[in-house]
Amino acid sequence: MAKQIENLKSGSDQWKTILAILIVVAGLALYYVNPLGFNALTKVLVTLVVFALAVTVFVKSDQGDRFVHFLKETRIELRKVVWPTRPETIKTTGIIMVAVVIVAIFLWIIDAFFTWGVQSISSINIF
Repeated sequence: MAKQIENLKSGSDQWKTILAILIVVAGLALYYVNPLGFNALTKVLVTLVVFALAVTVFVKSDQGDRFVHFLKETRIELRKVVWPTRPETIKTTGIIMVAVVIVAIFLWIIDAFFTWGVQSISSINIF
């Protein structure tokens, strides 16, 4: 019995998600087709209201509820992050810039060596 109720709930929640997608599509169509001849400001305001309606419908669904829960958990995890101080950031950036220059010089030398090798091989007249 619980399985049937769960399936019924997920089915109705799927319809909420589909309805939210249809509302977004209708809002975009209303914006681009503009059958009522709205000016630019009115089109933007109507589109924002339609998107707000779609978000409201989506949040009421099971998928929307899980998404909101995910956002809350993400916010909690971001609070746990230890961000580097300004001096640490400057030192790390300097180290990365030096490493990039060293690698660039190394690749330039390797490229010059291969260019010299290909030119040497291609200058030999075998035929």
